[in-house]
Amino acid sequence: MKKLFLYISISIIITSCAALHNTPKSANPNVVEKPNVLYSFVDQNGNFYPNNWRKTYGTPPPNAKKNEYSLMKIATEKGIEKELSQSENTFLKSVSTQVQSKKRVFIFVHGFNSTAKKSTENYELARSIMNINSSTDGVIQFYWDGLAAQNMLGGAKIWFDATNYSQMAGEFGLRRILNAISNKEVYIISHSRGASVVLSALSSPHFNESIKTQTFENHNVDIDDAKTLRENKNKITCIMLAPAVGVDDFKSKYDDVTDFRDFSHQLKTIHITVNNTDPLLKKFIGFLSKTLKPTDLGYKEDAYNQLCDYYTCFVKTDFTGQKSHDFNDYIKNPKFKDILKEYGLLK
Repeated sequence: MKKLFLYISISIIITSCAALHNTPKSANPNVVEKPNVLYSFVDQNGNFYPNNWRKTYGTPPPNAKKNEYSLMKIATEKGIEKELSQSENTFLKSVSTQVQSKKRVFIFVHGFNSTAKKSTENYELARSIMNINSSTDGVIQFYWDGLAAQNMLGGAKIWFDATNYSQMAGEFGLRRILNAISNKEVYIISHSRGASVVLSALSSPHFNESIKTQTFENHNVDIDDAKTLRENKNKITCIMLAPAVGVDDFKSKYDDVTDFRDFSHQLKTIHITVNNTDPLLKKFIGFLSKTLKPTDLGYKEDAYNQLCDYYTCFVKTDFTGQKSHDFNDYIKNPKFKDILKEYGLLK
C-alpha cells in the first residue's frame, strides 16, 4: 500500500512539473559562422527554424504541451508551408556549399533535457580538445527539441516525449543534413538520447501507429513521408557518449526478436561508452524504471553483446566508475581523449 501511495505521489509531482521547449535564442538560428561552424536548430518534428522565426511563429508557451506548438502546425494553419520548405532548402544548400571543400565534417548532437546554451558550452568544450582544422574541417552543431525541465522529476516527465522527438529530429532533421554532405569523413559525437537522433538519421526508426496518427492530426506531419538517407559515399563514424538507447532502438519493430534495422554502408563504426555507475542510465527513480524506455546500451555490456551478434560495426569503451551522466563530465573523462586519439581526433 505504501509503495502504491509513493508511486501515485511521484506521478502527481512528475505530471505537475513544467517542461520547456528547447528553442533557439537567436532570430536566425540556422547560420554559418565563419570560418567553419554551422549552427543547425530543429523543432520537435525535425523542421528547421527559419529566419526571424518568432515574428511568424511566435514564442512557445512556458509549459510545453504536445499539440499546441510546432513550426509545421503553425505553417499549415497560416498557409505558409512552401515558405517554410524554401527556407529549409536554402539552409541545406548552404550546408552543402560550406562543407564542399572540407575533408572531414564533425557533427555534435546533445541529449534530452539540455538547453541550447548548455549544449553549446559542451560542444565548445569537446572542440577545444580536438584537432579540428578550420581550413580542412567543417563543424555542425546540431540542436533539437529534447525539452528542458527544472529538476530531476521534471526530467522523468519529459523523457517520454523526448524519445519520440529524438526520432523525428533524426529522421527529418539530421538526415537531411547528411544528405547534403558527400564524399567526406563524417564524425558524429552524441550524448545521451542524442544517440537516438543519430540512429534515426541513419535508418528509419519504428513508430507505432498511434504516434503516426497523432503527429499527422496535431502537426500535419506525415512520418512516412521522410526522405531516405542517400548513399553519398561518406564514411561515417559515430561516437556515442552515454547512449540512452536500448536494443529495441535498433529494431524495425519493438519486441521483435530478429527484425533488426539495416544501416547504410556509409556507417563504418559505432563507438559507445558503457558505464554501470551512470545514475541516469540506471534510471535511479527506482521502480518507475519499468515504465521508462530502455537505456541499457550505455549502461551494461549485455545490450552491446546482443547487438554485436547482428552488427559488426560496434566498439566500446568502459567508463564504469564515473558517477555522472552529464555531457561535460563524459567529455572531461580521460577515456574520451583515448577514444579521440584512436581515431586521430585528439589535439
